[in-house]
Amino acid sequence: MRLKRAAIIITLSIVTVAGVSCKRGPTEQVSEFATTTASPPAVKAIEYVTDDAKVIDEASRRQLETTLAALKARKHIDFSVVTVKTIGDQSAYDYSLFLARERKKNSNEQNVSGLLLLVSVDDRQWHLQITRNLEAHLTNELLTNLSPPMTDLFKEKRYGEGIIKYVNAVIAELDRIAAPESTKNAKNS
Repeated sequence: MRLKRAAIIITLSIVTVAGVSCKRGPTEQVSEFATTTASPPAVKAIEYVTDDAKVIDEASRRQLETTLAALKARKHIDFSVVTVKTIGDQSAYDYSLFLARERKKNSNEQNVSGLLLLVSVDDRQWHLQITRNLEAHLTNELLTNLSPPMTDLFKEKRYGEGIIKYVNAVIAELDRIAAPESTKNAKNS
């Protein structure tokens, strides 16, 4: 499984212009073979929800776990969520790519599409890492357009609710598309 080259990195900041608004940064193209100078993250994304930042309440965590497990059973898409306090001097893209690769390496499953949502709380950044076979359906523009409800809730420090809204919006898009090629191949085997 090869991971997506295009990255969506959104930096959230509070700006006073007729209230509070979210400033979105540019979409950034990064090579799949990007190197980092910082040490790899200590977080392991082995469960559907890894809340290292401790910002997701237990009810939201259970709801996410149930939703993501059902998605995997129904569509053979492994979607995980990771929150961290900070990514240090690494980019959200590099950090999430490392976590996604580690998750894939530790999985024994073949022909499973993957998504990994990284939320770096103190850095006010997030990134959704996706596998290549989903790129055509989950474009940078679409993923960015789905994010305002999540980022608005992040500004209120309601991370669990924001993540649930975004995950559900992405899953709704996945439900609208035809089965990814790897899923079709897995069913034909």
